[in-house]
Order: sequence, then structure tokens, then C-alpha cells
Amino acid sequence: LNLKDMHKQNYDKFGKIENISFINELAIGFSKKNKKIPSRFHYDLNGSKYFEKITKLKEYYVTRTEKKILKQLSQEMKNIFDDDSAFIEFGSGSADKISVLINDKVKFYVPLDISYDFLLKSSIKLAERFPDLSIMPSYCDYVKKFILPKKISKNKIGFFLGSSIGNFYDKKEKKFLQNARKTLGNNSFLFVGVDLIKNKRIIEKAYNDSKGISAKFNLNLISRINKVLKTNLKQKDFKYSSHYNEKINTVECFLISKKDQKLFICNKEFVIKKNEKIQTEISKKFTFNTFSALATSAGWKVKKYWFDENKHYSIFLLQNQ
Repeated sequence: LNLKDMHKQNYDKFGKIENISFINELAIGFSKKNKKIPSRFHYDLNGSKYFEKITKLKEYYVTRTEKKILKQLSQEMKNIFDDDSAFIEFGSGSADKISVLINDKVKFYVPLDISYDFLLKSSIKLAERFPDLSIMPSYCDYVKKFILPKKISKNKIGFFLGSSIGNFYDKKEKKFLQNARKTLGNNSFLFVGVDLIKNKRIIEKAYNDSKGISAKFNLNLISRINKVLKTNLKQKDFKYSSHYNEKINTVECFLISKKDQKLFICNKEFVIKKNEKIQTEISKKFTFNTFSALATSAGWKVKKYWFDENKHYSIFLLQNQ
């Protein structure tokens, strides 16, 4: 386990950059007519913990369905790739899913994430389970082009799971796929988890669970705003709302203000009116054709794909030639 890129100095440096980025993105998002906060900022320590709880909920089919496909896929992995492979996971989180796929051909694992505590914890846990695996975690903004450790093997296989490809605002999913190509290099592969269009009721339940964990996950953004901006907004003054917009095949999540409120960002006053919505997350759903077209437009070739039995979810294997 190589924790060089997890050093406290790197943590402080990237942590400060993340806070500055959060403040800047808040200022941009709150300046818009329809206020929004990029979903990547959900994942501080508390947000990551809430999300792990979400993945275990009965209503949240994404993780459960994806794991089923990965188990099926694990049987094929040894035949698809050469010996001495390196796994690179974008947004690794708890690293639970990747552990299903690790076999004796995998020599290196590079998890990339913006949640320092989660990255450290999951890397240590994985090292205990796979003592012969060389693990090199990196605390970074993995959406941008990233320089991988030089000593890992040339057989690079990337993973972007959990239907995270659907979470980008302003059609930036194409930019991510382009950057991932640059990060992984020529002759590399990328597995992408893709949530497919299905019954509206199934989708909406996944983002508005009966235990209210999705609400807590989104309301945690208020706590993060308070921490970074040293302000005093209260979670009880907001309520969570989500719906599936069938016109654009996208789940839209919001925090709705229960009263008129003010917030200062970079010494500028922003007014949040009563009943005003702040968009906190989107989750786009795809068809086989729409995702294939997206991947192709970003320079990838669709090599293979797998569905669950209901065709609710798919994992695509892309190749960079």
C-alpha cells in the first residue's frame, strides 16, 4: 500500500483547493436564475457515509443490480485482459465493487477520489484483503486529466461505476470521457456503469427512499456550506424534493427553501426566496444507443456490454485505440 499521494501535506493542499473550488462553484451556481450546486460536492466525509447507506437501501436498485452484473463479469475478466494489469477507478468510494473483479492478473490498483477519509479507509481495507496487490490511492479531482503513477503496468483498465456518468451538469459527461482517455492512454479500456430508462416509479423510489437517507444526503450540503463559508444556514429551513423528468430522461433533485434567506459568498449577498429551488443533483438515464453515441463521440469504441435480466442497467466496456 503506497500512501505517498495521501500524505497530510497533499491532503491540506488539495483540501484547500477543493474548498476554493466549492466557494467558486457556489458563487457561479447561485448567480444563475435557477440556482444549482454540482453534485460532486456531496462527498465530504458525512456525505460519503450517507451515500454508502443509500447504496444498501432496498429502493436503490443501482448498486445491487450493478454488483450482479459485475459478478457475472468477473468470470470473464481473466479471458479479456493480459497478465500484469492495472485497475484505475474513478470515484472509488468504498471500493466494494472493484473487489469483486480483482484476480491474480491484477497487479496494481489506483483508486481516485475526492473524499480523503473514505479513500484512506477503503485502501487500507482492500490492502488487508489483497496483500499482494500494489495499491496507490490518490486524493484528487479525477474528472480532470490526471497523471497516473509511472511504475504501474501498461495494461490499464479504468472503471467508472455506480451510474456516475449520469451526474454531470451541462453535458460535461463527454468531457469526462475524453479526459479519461487521456488519463488512461492508448490501448486502454474503461468500464462504465450506465443506468437505463425504465419505469418512472422504480426510478423515483430510488431517489426518494422511505427512510429519508436521500434527503439527509442532500441536506448535508447545507452543513458543508456552513463549514466552508462560516455561515449559519439551518437544515430545518430546507426540504428535499426529487422527481423524474421524462422529457429529458433525468432525475432532478432539489433543496427547497422554506423561508426567505440570505447567504454571503465572496462578500456578495445572495438571496434565497421562500419556495425557491436549489438544484443539488441530476441523474441522467440512457438507452443503449444514446450511451453508445456518447462514448463514440468522446473517442471510445464500444467493445462489449452486459445487461441485467430486466435490462434496467448496463455495464459497457470501452476501448481506446
